[in-house]
This record gives sequence, structure tokens and C-alpha cells, in this order.
Amino acid sequence: MSNEHTHGPAINTLDEKKKKSMTNRIVVGVILAVTCIPALVVGSWFWFAVVSVFFLFAVYEILSCRGKKYHWFIWGFTFLITIVYMYWFLVKNNISEYLFLKDAGIPEQWSWELERWYAEPALSIYAAISALGVYFVISLVDKDFDFFDVLYFFAMTILVGLGFQCMLFLRYHPFNVSYGVPGANPPDLFKYWHSAILFIFVVIATFGNDTMAYFTGVFFGKHKMTPRVSPNKTWEGFFGGWILGGGLALAFALLCDNFGFPMLPGLQVFGTAESKWYGIVILSFGLPLIGMVGDLTFSLIKRYLGVKDYGKLLGAHGGVLDRVDSLIFCSILCSILVVVLEKGWRFFA
Repeated sequence: MSNEHTHGPAINTLDEKKKKSMTNRIVVGVILAVTCIPALVVGSWFWFAVVSVFFLFAVYEILSCRGKKYHWFIWGFTFLITIVYMYWFLVKNNISEYLFLKDAGIPEQWSWELERWYAEPALSIYAAISALGVYFVISLVDKDFDFFDVLYFFAMTILVGLGFQCMLFLRYHPFNVSYGVPGANPPDLFKYWHSAILFIFVVIATFGNDTMAYFTGVFFGKHKMTPRVSPNKTWEGFFGGWILGGGLALAFALLCDNFGFPMLPGLQVFGTAESKWYGIVILSFGLPLIGMVGDLTFSLIKRYLGVKDYGKLLGAHGGVLDRVDSLIFCSILCSILVVVLEKGWRFFA
């Protein structure tokens, strides 16, 4: 009779390919952290510059991953419309402020501002409708630009433009709710750490889910989740990422709140009688689920295109879009929920 017994889930054996991929992922992850964390903490134009660089790479990947040779005007218009989604409201508000002060006879008081205008995410409906029309016109005059191209570029430019805008919103929005008076000078601790907590929370919920799902799936994954869309994802990885990633995000939010650094007024548990504590729980365990939806959505598009990754910039991580697919969805959802919570669940206020 055998004396061998198994206790708990069996751990998978890693082959050389998986070991190499895991090592590459860890190295690239460390490099990204070293690059992005200082810019995130410092904020202001430093964070704006880092996000903008990754944003431009993401737009490039939208065009290049299709494997088709598009005309120059398709490249130009795609970059233009995505940049409009990302930045136009910021340009418009700053120009409007300058004209207002000029009419008031005090143009010298104007300065270009970032944080002040990130009160809520903004997507120009006129730009979106115009983009759809332009892409349809291109499909009529260019036989190689088909109906899928129209829908692909229309959807991807909105997702990328709004998603990266929300990555800026989540970093700058705390200035609006805590220091809404023009010209206010917040203390350094708020400027360099406290105001970054909201975005750090989203990153932990998103990449905590991705990381925990990856390692749980690698070591314990047995049951395929969606082999048609993403062959490597397993149910073990899904639940491991969701529970552990959500738990990490919740623990981070509660610890910051306990030590006097709530993500936003109202989004806290301690020290207030008007707490919207349920918002923290919803975000902590909702964001990993939305992140998984984002990951699978971008994976589904890749499967349809017949490509493994959107790019090769980040080694085993793939391209920028492969790395931020979940973060795009999570940033958009978190931004919307933050605004809705601040308005007392009045969606159209």
C-alpha cells in the first residue's frame, strides 16, 4: 500500500520557457516600477510626461498590430483623434480661462494649469461622432479599409484616449476635492504622497489581480477558463487574482485611512460619521473583475487579429497595450464611480 498522500492543490512544474518568461516579467516589472513610481509620487508635469509617452506608444500599437500597411492619412487621423480624446478638454479649459481673465482685464493672472481641470473625465461626443464619420468615409474610398477597421479604430481610439486620460484624472483629481480654490498651495505631503494614494490603490487592485492571477495560474492552474480567447487563463488564476488582488487593495486603502491618509473625502472608514465605506469595498473587489474583463476584451481582439501581442516594447509583457489593458478599464470605471459617489449616486447630475 502506498504511503504517498497529497494535501491541497498540486503545484505545477515549470519548464524552461515558463521560467524564462517569469524572469523577464519580473525584470521588466522592476524597471517599470523604478521609472513610473518616482514620476507618480512627484506628480504634476512629471507624471503627465510619463503617461503621455506610454500613451503615444499605445496609439502606435493600435495601428501597427493589425499587420496592414495603412495610408499616411489613416495614421495621422488616428493619432490626431486619440490625442483629442486625451487632451482637448485640458487645452479648451485653459484657453477659456485665459480669455475670461483677458476680458476681465487681468490676463497676467493666467497660468497653464493641470490639476485644476481634472474635476471629472471628459470625452467629446462631437469628436467621437466625427471620428466615426471620417473612418466610414475612409472605408468608402479605400478598399483595404474594411468595416472591421472602422469599428476597430473607433473603439480602440476611445478606449485608449479615455483610459489614459483617466490615469491622469486619478492622480490629479484629489487636488480638486481637497484644494479647489485657485492658487491654493497644498502641503508637500499631500502634493507628493497623499494625492497619489487614489491612483496607487487602482494600480494595486489592477496589477495585484494580474500578478496574483498569473502566479496562481502558473502554479495551481488546472481548469481552463476561456481557451478560445486566452488559452493560458485558468479558473484557479481567476479566483486567486480576484480574492488576493482585491484583498491587497482593500488592506492598502484601510491602512492609509487608519493613518490619516484617506484616498478621497467620503471614501474612508475612520474619522467621519458620513463615511461611504462601502465605496472602498466596491472598488477593491470590483476593479479586479473589471480588470479581468479588460484583459479578456483586449485578448479577444488579439485572437481576432491573429497576433500574440500588441507590441514587443516590454519583452515578455508584450506591448504597452498588453500591459495596461486591465488598467485602462479599471481607470475608466474607478473615475466614473468616484464622480458618481461624490454626487451621491446621481448619475446624470
